[in-house]
Parts: sequence; structure tokens; C-alpha cells
Amino acid sequence: MLDGRVKTLHPNIHGGILAIRDQKHHMEVLNEHGIGTFDVVVVNLYPFYDKVTSTGGIDFDDGIENIDIGGPAMIRAAAKEMSYNNYLDADAAWNCVFEFRNPTCVIVKHTNPCGVASGDDILEAYRLAVKADPVSAFGGIVAFNIEVDDALAKEIREFRSPTDGETRMFYEIVVAPKYTEKGLEILRGKSKTLRILEAKKNEKGKLSLRQVGGGWLAQDSDDLTPQDIQFNVVSEKKPQDNELRDAEFAWLCVKHVKSNAIVIAKDNRMLGMGSGQPNRLESLRIALRKAGDEVKGAALASDAFFPFAWKDAVEEACESGIGVIAEPGGSIRDGDAVDCCNKYGVSLLFTKVRHFRH
Repeated sequence: MLDGRVKTLHPNIHGGILAIRDQKHHMEVLNEHGIGTFDVVVVNLYPFYDKVTSTGGIDFDDGIENIDIGGPAMIRAAAKEMSYNNYLDADAAWNCVFEFRNPTCVIVKHTNPCGVASGDDILEAYRLAVKADPVSAFGGIVAFNIEVDDALAKEIREFRSPTDGETRMFYEIVVAPKYTEKGLEILRGKSKTLRILEAKKNEKGKLSLRQVGGGWLAQDSDDLTPQDIQFNVVSEKKPQDNELRDAEFAWLCVKHVKSNAIVIAKDNRMLGMGSGQPNRLESLRIALRKAGDEVKGAALASDAFFPFAWKDAVEEACESGIGVIAEPGGSIRDGDAVDCCNKYGVSLLFTKVRHFRH
């Protein structure tokens, strides 16, 4: 109507987009008014910018007619079904999981990976990722870097929380590069509110942008992997091959954890992590508590150097039974960290690469 100005601004459209399907009264209203639901919203927006900046120029009235009203309204309505935080968490999970070469599961809560595990048996990797922190994993985002088939979908649907062995794990979003038809069917039956996303591998070399008051900050994205850097042994004790692999795994995990960040890992799985604390010692203590008795002989990675060693994070890590520590180095007290690790017979690796994710 109105020469095409009003097409989609109608309850039949927005009601079908905005209705929450597991709310009984929402569905009753739709049925009462004969309104159907929408699974996907695809919008071709009017080319306003291209029109008004074209070299030939356009009439003012033509520019006005290229202001899109219905399109952005539908986008906003569809986005309301997946919140701002959901997008951030899904992006964080995907960015982390696709950096691993082997089949891997990553579980994210509030943009931090709280569970990570790799292995040829993706079902077992999923279970171990949950085990790292099942309380945080509940209600989080689970991501895989391989196809989700029917067996994996069933495990996602049926796996019980290790905290009580009874409660089915609940997730907001599942992210993977692809799904089999049967796997997709099974996941759709897990929860009416579960979002199932398919994503492509991110390209390297992009800028990382952050808005601040009055402008934007831009820096190169943190694209480095363990294969791109050197893990330099600075302690008397050299790590065994398996310890070095554990250190590389922990280092790849910790780059995705908010600073101050500590990750403890062993045998291709995260045992515990501490994130976002104002001091590195508190992050260490959180990670140690989550790792529990499994900390003995495990690897520890820190996203930035340790400012202190004695009676601080490095010594507490050594006393807890950590076998190898990977950190950037660069502190004026690096010598203390080396001496401390030598005293306790712990391998210390300097990477010369700081993550410091904020």
C-alpha cells in the first residue's frame, strides 16, 4: 500500500518473527489470528548509500524513497531472537575451535572458553570439554571444527552433566562447519530455543576493532598459532615431548581467554582456566582449583609475563605440581621466574608473544 511504502510493517510479518515458540500464550495468539512463524529472515536492504553517493547524483525525493524502513525493522525483530551476547559468545567459540588442527570441541561462556578438548574420538573430546567446567558449560555455546553427524548430535542431546549425572546439558547455540541431515534433525529436537549455526573458517590478516569514546581502536588480529612461534627453553629442565605438546595446547587456549588469563592443560584438554582477574595470581588460583588433582605434571600457559615469581604465581604453580610453564617473558624479574622453576624442577618456556586479550 502507499505506492509500496508499506509492505512488511504488519503483524502477520512481525508477529511470526517475534513470537517465542516455547511460550504457550505466544503461540495461542498466533493461532487466534492465523499467523505463521518464520525460521529464517533474509533481507535485501535498499541501496541508500550507493544511491546518494553515486557520481551522477539523484533527486532529493529519490533519495528519500531509498530510506529503508521495513528491512531494518525485520532485521531488528529477527535479532531480538538471538541477543547481542549470543553473537559475541558464538563468535568467540568459533574463533577458538577453528584454530585447532585435530577434531576439537570448545565450550564458551561469556566469551571465555571454559572447556576445550581435542582427539580423534570427537564424542570423547566433547565429554572432556564439558568435564573441564560443567557448571559454566551449562547454558553456554558449544562449537566443533568438524561435521556434526547423528552420533555427535545424540551425544549433545543426551549427555548428562558430570555434576550430578542426571541433568541434560543445555546450550544456547551449537556452531559447526556443517551438519549431516540426520544430525541436524536430532539437534532440532533437543530444544525449541537451541540455535544451530553453520560457519566458515575465518581468514587471517583482519583488523581487530574496538570502539572507544570519540573513535575506534584498530590493531592486527592475534592470528599466531604454536606452529608460528618458538617455545624457548630458559630453565635447566627441558620439557619432554608430551609436555611440550601440552604447553602448545595450553598456549593456544589461553590466547582466547580474557586477561589476566591462565590455562592449565594436559593430554589435549583444558583442565582449568582463570580469566579476567585484576591480578595474575588470582587467575592462577582459580585455574588450579578447577584443575584439582589432575594438575600434577600438567602444562600452564599465561597470556602475559609474570611480574613476580617468589611467593607469587610462579612459585604457587610450581608447588602445586605443574610440570611446564609457557609465558611470553619480558619482565624485569624474568630471572626470578627462571630461578624459581629451577628450584622446583619445572620447565620454563618463553614465547616472546603476549596475548593480553581485553
